[in-house]
Amino acid sequence: MKLNLKRLIPAYAIVLTLGIANMMSGCGASKVTENSVDGKLDQQVANAADDASSQMTDIEVNRAEDRAEIKAEDMTGNSADDAPGSQIDEETDKKLDKVVAGMSMDEKISQMIIPAIRTWNDVNVTELGAAPELAGALRNHQYGGIILFGANITGAEQTTRLVYDLQENNMQIEDASAHIPYLMPIDEEGGIVIRLTTGTRMTGNMAIGATEDATANAEMTGSILGEEMAAIGFNIDFAPVIDVNNNPANPVIGTRSFSDDPQTVASLGAAYSKGLAGNNIIATYKHFPGHGDTEVDSHIGTPSVEKTYEELQQNELVPFKKVIEDGADIIMTAHITYPLIDEEKTFGDGETKGFFPATMSKKMITDILRTDLGFDGVVVTDALEMDAIATAGLVPGEENSAEYGVGIATEVIKAGVDLLLLPLDLNSPEAATYYDEYIAGIIAKVESGEISEKRIDESVKRILNLKAEYGIYDPSGVQKDDISIDDRVAKCKEIVGSAEHHEKEMELARQAITVVKNDGDVLPIKDDAKRVVILGRQSGDATAINFALSELEKQADVDYYFDSSLAMTHYTDTIRKKISSADYVLAFSYASGSSVLNKDDPQFIALHEAMSDTHKAGGKFIFISENLPYDAAVYQDADAIVIAYLGAGLNIDPTKDKESATGMSARNANVVAAIETVFGLNPPKGHLPVNIPVVEEAEDGTLKYGTEYLYERGFGIAF
Repeated sequence: MKLNLKRLIPAYAIVLTLGIANMMSGCGASKVTENSVDGKLDQQVANAADDASSQMTDIEVNRAEDRAEIKAEDMTGNSADDAPGSQIDEETDKKLDKVVAGMSMDEKISQMIIPAIRTWNDVNVTELGAAPELAGALRNHQYGGIILFGANITGAEQTTRLVYDLQENNMQIEDASAHIPYLMPIDEEGGIVIRLTTGTRMTGNMAIGATEDATANAEMTGSILGEEMAAIGFNIDFAPVIDVNNNPANPVIGTRSFSDDPQTVASLGAAYSKGLAGNNIIATYKHFPGHGDTEVDSHIGTPSVEKTYEELQQNELVPFKKVIEDGADIIMTAHITYPLIDEEKTFGDGETKGFFPATMSKKMITDILRTDLGFDGVVVTDALEMDAIATAGLVPGEENSAEYGVGIATEVIKAGVDLLLLPLDLNSPEAATYYDEYIAGIIAKVESGEISEKRIDESVKRILNLKAEYGIYDPSGVQKDDISIDDRVAKCKEIVGSAEHHEKEMELARQAITVVKNDGDVLPIKDDAKRVVILGRQSGDATAINFALSELEKQADVDYYFDSSLAMTHYTDTIRKKISSADYVLAFSYASGSSVLNKDDPQFIALHEAMSDTHKAGGKFIFISENLPYDAAVYQDADAIVIAYLGAGLNIDPTKDKESATGMSARNANVVAAIETVFGLNPPKGHLPVNIPVVEEAEDGTLKYGTEYLYERGFGIAF
């Protein structure tokens, strides 16, 4: 089929796509983990910043351009038959069938596994040459891909070399029926969940949802992040999150969601993915069938959603239905149970009754996702190392044993899933032995008939189709034109964390800032003679705050009210004295899950004391919500309330350059934009992408979210 580019995409998009492709040609194509897959969300969120690689040929560039065109046509409502998943021609399809037929069962099972390599013998893996044992362990099986995490990444140059070496090492496997390059995924959602610490953080999805031109901003975000990932050699982004954040107490999704409106989430998720596609990066939509209405983090427990199938169809499934119709390539599952939909199971002890998470549920994956919604692309699990799977006793076997892992894998594969993400961190010789036993155990399940070989072949074919479609693998065995690793690195340094990307990030942040209260027109602060005290949450917040003040040429006394090392309040007598003579007090709040409602929480105590002391002294209290906006309802005595939507990276200094003249660190632009708004340099333009419920006091004196809305979606004050 020949697509009419002029009809499908405005001229500026053509230039953008071609420009991105040309730049790519020089570089080659969390408490959370996704950030999700890395574990420990609250800690990682609060301290987020403390903490195939081959050259694209002209053919691949053309594929990237064609894919962007196809995605554009999908979004106009035309036939999904022309979506990227349908781009394998008949000849290539036959070649892939031949490849699958020639693979050993070990190769097939290995192709369905993506391990992590965070460490080897307790040392971070940042250079494959420094861990020859690991390199050898990786050559024992032809894995489908490798996922990298923060432990593997210190900079763009280092990561580019690591990705390149991993792909080269994979090509050295002896006696392979076919040398198949890795899928190289990374959790680079933007905002609170990033891995490229010297790249561009961007604002996060909820901030995108707050902007007037959210669709264009979502696509721009996907394009910037996609360009940086492609420059390093990644080919999959485990993003976007298309969960609908319809539960204010959700501890794991939050600002990773675009909105609490399913239609908004659907359209912005599609736009974000269009930006990725223009850079030949495969989007992964997560977390099916929806993680937005949970109050348990699946990294540390098993969430359960008490909804019927009909209720899911009205909300959580809306975005997934949209992206499937648009030709989605990959969907990631959620480790969540659905008792009103699924069938009861007997767990590993032979006695306990319960429900398997969606990841292991044939009802959720085969019946609903594949049959009802019509998805025939690749399904990948969320990390199987997460507690909702690894410690839940769902199948027979001791925790961390190969027997338990094989039992989980068996149920996952039978459910209809294709890729097993991170069954165990490949971090030692013992872990390498685990993988030998794990793969052998799954093979034994196939040989016994418990898992059909046809079922395995279906998954392997989907994986190879995906690799062929995106130019990662050519079943003809044709070698792509190569470019030296040094040339790739040089080009990547120009792209990753570039000044141009940071300028676009800053402009997007400015568009997102939302003001929901401004009593007595306290904002903006224009009188430089007034005394201002700014209270960050943690000591490191001063980095972003002072940077903003220096850019604005403003003066303020900066302090903090929470000691994260001791998990206790730092609201001292010194701070009280500063507030007693202040005209304005700006205080930052970090909301995550239901902790913002806890009257005994150090943040709750300190902020209410600061607010009271400010008013007693005759000053004005300006409240800045730096993460989830629901805390606006908790601090209603504030004179003004400003919402920034991003609480990570405040301790990153954007003036420090870690590795090149153009590269900068993954800073927090949102907080800088919020301070600009307070001082009148950035008139607020944002509107709430979520409803903010009232906060009520229960009979026992605790606080809870009510059923009425204090501020409705779409609300925002201008001045």
